[in-house]
Amino acid sequence: MITEATPFLNFNGDCHEAIALYGRAFGATVVDRRGWDPAMFGGELPPGFDDGVMYARLTVGSVPLEMSDVPPGMTVEAGSNLCVNLHVTEADELDRCFAVLAEGGNVVMPPEDMFWGARYGKVVDRFGIAWSLHCQLA
Repeated sequence: MITEATPFLNFNGDCHEAIALYGRAFGATVVDRRGWDPAMFGGELPPGFDDGVMYARLTVGSVPLEMSDVPPGMTVEAGSNLCVNLHVTEADELDRCFAVLAEGGNVVMPPEDMFWGARYGKVVDRFGIAWSLHCQLA
């Protein structure tokens, strides 16, 4: 079952600044903010990335908003820095949804079990809409 669909914003290393801006502009409240885990990079963070945001969740009123800096070596451009993040309760359902969205689309990251205890994948559908699918595993 899909429990939530939230906007997910990506930044080029200035996610902390965006969080501060959205706090001032909308009264957004930070619910969760996590830095990059060195385990993702073989045990050591790349230079200049020790202050990056791997994941943040804010609320604007009662509406969730998720965001992160892109990993080192990646960049995003205006217009390609937003996707819809689907929260799914079962891994099989995530895989099914992903397969349908991938038909005629572009797989950015196939679903796999991640170090943070979730199954995750990202795809751009045939209409050019970016989707990330997330299922917390236990």
